[in-house]
Amino acid sequence: MKALFGSVVGLLIFFVPFSVDADKSNVPLVTIIGAIKAFLGTNLEYITLGLTVLLCITWIASRVTSNTALKRYHHKDNAIAGLLFVLGAVFAALLVFKIGPDWFLHKDVGGLALYLGGSVFLTVVIAGFFVLFLTEFGFLEFIGTLMEPLMRPLYRLPGRSAVDAVASFVAAPAVGIFITNKLYKSGHYTQREAASIATNFSICSLGFFALLASIGGIMDYLPHMIISSFIINFVLAAVVTRLPPLNHKQDIYFDGLSPQDEAELGVPNGNIWTRACSAAVERASMTGPDVFYKYFWEAATFAQKIVAYILSIATIALIVGTYTPVFDYLGVVFEPLLNLLALPDADKIAPTVLLSIAEIALPAIIIAGADVAPMSVFFVCTLSTVQIIFFTESANAMLESDIPLSVKDLIVIFLIRTVLAIPLVALATHLIF
Repeated sequence: MKALFGSVVGLLIFFVPFSVDADKSNVPLVTIIGAIKAFLGTNLEYITLGLTVLLCITWIASRVTSNTALKRYHHKDNAIAGLLFVLGAVFAALLVFKIGPDWFLHKDVGGLALYLGGSVFLTVVIAGFFVLFLTEFGFLEFIGTLMEPLMRPLYRLPGRSAVDAVASFVAAPAVGIFITNKLYKSGHYTQREAASIATNFSICSLGFFALLASIGGIMDYLPHMIISSFIINFVLAAVVTRLPPLNHKQDIYFDGLSPQDEAELGVPNGNIWTRACSAAVERASMTGPDVFYKYFWEAATFAQKIVAYILSIATIALIVGTYTPVFDYLGVVFEPLLNLLALPDADKIAPTVLLSIAEIALPAIIIAGADVAPMSVFFVCTLSTVQIIFFTESANAMLESDIPLSVKDLIVIFLIRTVLAIPLVALATHLIF
């Protein structure tokens, strides 16, 4: 009952639309976020400023004091991250108090970055909290177990990798890569299997889907985006795992270890439906009341840093995108293809196609200030989620692991996934719109 109740609540919040008035229906998540945003009004700008300033203070204090709590909070934040925190706070102060030249304060440049910062903070905190109903009550274990029979014939991977594959969807790409690397080192995956899982199933987390939808202003289409991305990712994986450089990786185990079979991994035998239900029940049995505080705190602290990155990186990116032709040059190759696929505003979205290799949110940020049709915004946001490899997180995690992947491998896989994904995402876009 615990597993069933929690999972149903999660499905209702994220995927089932309800009518809020006679003309429009939304999933509850969107309604909740909209209501809180309306309640806060312009106060959200001052909250955004307070968050970035507080982040700067705590980061500096973690470097000049011996406070263990602050050091633990900022243990992943290097000097570059600290510089972005400071820059974000400075930009937030200038924008809130309207200090600076008109080209900087413009509503589609600095003004947009400030709005995105507050909006994204609310979205990530609220969505990051409610996602616990999908992750802590066994729903993903249930789905992962049901997918086990598909893994070997479709992806040439062990059945266990189905559950491993959804780990990044639960938390973050780096979490899925960590698990893959751990199983690779313990002899559960070969080099080829580990490389294939890391580069094809490190899907961005549910929180990031909400983040991208919020930036793009298409929260109404969040469930469509999640489902489309999940399906397209698994379709792409069946192809990409059979292409170079992945099919050239060796089927040998780490340090000469012998392979481990499914029984040694603790995968039970019996009816798959029973196994799926057992996996869900076992996961739900480990969930206690403390999970509510844990998820809220983790979502809030994660969102605080995201706000600082948006205020710093997004402001600079919007300045470059608005006042220089740099991004236009990047889209020259893809514009004809997007026109062929009948996507509106192809000239505006073409420059974003390759940007997610740097940061997954960058494409959504770039088009957020442009007059782009919701259909094309959906295409851009969904495409960035299926490209998998971005150097602000997933690519770095892959390179830091023991899995045999080079920078060249990652760039080649990113380009292959991008070319294959464009028509699939366009098809999903046309079916939805």
